[in-house]
Amino acid sequence: MLRVSLVALLVCCGTTFAQTPAPCMTPEQFTMRASQYDHKDDVINRFYVAYDSLNKRRAIFEEQDVVIPGRQFREFLILNNDNLMYEINLSQKTCTKSMPRPWRPYAIPANATFETEYYIGGPGEQVFATEWSDRIPYRQREYWIGVFSANNCFPIREVIIADYRNVNSTITSNFYDIVEGIPNPNDFIPPEYCQNATFAMPSVKVPYL
Repeated sequence: MLRVSLVALLVCCGTTFAQTPAPCMTPEQFTMRASQYDHKDDVINRFYVAYDSLNKRRAIFEEQDVVIPGRQFREFLILNNDNLMYEINLSQKTCTKSMPRPWRPYAIPANATFETEYYIGGPGEQVFATEWSDRIPYRQREYWIGVFSANNCFPIREVIIADYRNVNSTITSNFYDIVEGIPNPNDFIPPEYCQNATFAMPSVKVPYL
């Protein structure tokens, strides 16, 4: 009886470990739309993003679907291989440049902790997703949470917590309308009026995308 119980326990444990997925590989190039909620500023902004991890570059366009009198719309062209970020004012046709943040891919870190998996949506419209974090069990709580589609590993949602003691330091991003590949390579080419751009601090908070 004891032997049977031990075998059953080993089978159960083996099944549990086998069901824990490994981090998937996010596609290297895609475009998407994103909504980002800055809890500190209590504001939601929407963007169109072209992403190219092969060349460590991304183009972030503020979406112009919200009509706010006097608002200036911008593109943030981030070229990490060139160690440059262009802040392009699309409304005034002006351009400045600065140093970019370190490259951060839309990917699951190899040492990420698997949290859970679930279906997003209702019957007939579900996407199977996996959720990961940088939590170290019994040692460190999470400062990053990422949700990715299980089939193709596209990013779905991301939560970044700069300071767990202050909930307002959180940034929550949702990703949608994703298209694999780069439909318009010109998204990564700065306009002509950026040729004479000078170095300056960014005039606004750069989206954490």
